[in-house]
Amino acid sequence: MGYHHGFDAGYRMMLPRWTPLVRTLIIANVAVFVLQHLVYAFSGVELSHYLGVRSDKVLGELWLWQVVTYMFLHSRAGVFHLLFNMLALYFFGTQLEQMLGRRHFSALYFGGGVVGGLAYCITQHFSQQPAIGASAAVMAILVVCAIHFPDQIVFLFFIPVRMRWLAIGLVGVDLLYSIGPRFTGVAHTAHLGGALYGYLFWRFGPAVGQLLDRLDDRKREQRAKRLADNEQRLDELLDKISRKGFDSLSRRERDFLTEQSKRRRDRGYRS
Repeated sequence: MGYHHGFDAGYRMMLPRWTPLVRTLIIANVAVFVLQHLVYAFSGVELSHYLGVRSDKVLGELWLWQVVTYMFLHSRAGVFHLLFNMLALYFFGTQLEQMLGRRHFSALYFGGGVVGGLAYCITQHFSQQPAIGASAAVMAILVVCAIHFPDQIVFLFFIPVRMRWLAIGLVGVDLLYSIGPRFTGVAHTAHLGGALYGYLFWRFGPAVGQLLDRLDDRKREQRAKRLADNEQRLDELLDKISRKGFDSLSRRERDFLTEQSKRRRDRGYRS
């Protein structure tokens, strides 16, 4: 799998530069994949039964951690499940992390995974069959990529495909199998949950991000005002001590001086 900007006669596979969060996620997924094999080899325990997302456990017993842990597990039957997800994360995730930044990309990836896990639980009617894999999170990334870069060329098994058609095709397949009677062994509803989250993230994410930024700005302003007020009060108390002596301070004023002194020591302040 690779990608190319534009749709012209000369195709060339492009390898994007690693970004910090994508690299960390890939390393974590590979490490957990190895751990799955080691745990099974030495104890015969399938981690997917405890860390994969199961409708009966999440909805029936509130094992809520499963909607996060499941996205780091992959099928032990072979490497292709892991390989496909990690390649998609590498090629599509790197450009989105560069564009969105680590914080917003993290919200996209983990949000897509969690919503996908919840969608699987809701549609499986307390099933004991666990779902595993990063596919829901990857679908969220793919949808946002397709919206921002619809004409980007993706090489799917060496066949050039526009990004928009790849996303539409994958969502269509998941819809088809989700409403059909046949069980394929793939958590299609989790994929659809991730895809829906990706669209909603694109649609409403900027507004939510602006709201969070305003809240952060307000917190910083309040903190700066509180520090300025404390500094002013501290100067007034030091001036009072220089004029009337330490014994002139009230109990509240002494407590304030003690608190300020402790805070300055804690953050390594030296006057």
